[in-house]
Amino acid sequence: MKGMWVWLSAAVLSVACPAFSLSVGQGDGPGMSDRRQRAAREREARQQRFSARIDSLVSSGEFQFLPVSMMWSPRMQSQIIDGYYYYVGIFREQLQVHMPVVVGRALTYNAIANFDTDSLSGYRNETNDTGWKVSFSAKDDTGATYAFVFTIYRVTGRAVLDMVSDSNLIQYTGTIVANDAMPRSADPAPPMKRGASGRLTPEND
Repeated sequence: MKGMWVWLSAAVLSVACPAFSLSVGQGDGPGMSDRRQRAAREREARQQRFSARIDSLVSSGEFQFLPVSMMWSPRMQSQIIDGYYYYVGIFREQLQVHMPVVVGRALTYNAIANFDTDSLSGYRNETNDTGWKVSFSAKDDTGATYAFVFTIYRVTGRAVLDMVSDSNLIQYTGTIVANDAMPRSADPAPPMKRGASGRLTPEND
């Protein structure tokens, strides 16, 4: 008798489950379909705006590259960059460089390439199927020459910088942003002054 009840229960479930699945499917009516299509159109529009912004930044010749990781020769070691204020800033009349570099056989970045220059050589800005290639060279304050090659992907916003000097080849991965001024609150080392009380405060306060 117990076996009969088990068999009947299984039979009832086999009949009820298709009916339940059908009722769920029937609830996905025209309203749900319209919402999904509208959401898909909105996602596509956002992607188009994002890609257009990348194109606008690169074609203007003014943007900042913000690195998040780096690899360096000769063994192509890699490391996440844990400082948020490193950047390469490309302006119409100036290049600003503040980037971590590796000197010698160190296992981590141990120096900073930190210089400004208004002299860029061989600037090229080319578009392709996936995005952009930007390249140029510049000299730092000691006369050392750096070659910069940016590969920028239009769809994802991913940017790769190969920075080559006489002593190093370093590849950085990150993204690009507009050349907006850094908020004072985000500056890790703002210019300071000593007030009447003897306390140090930011110069612009």
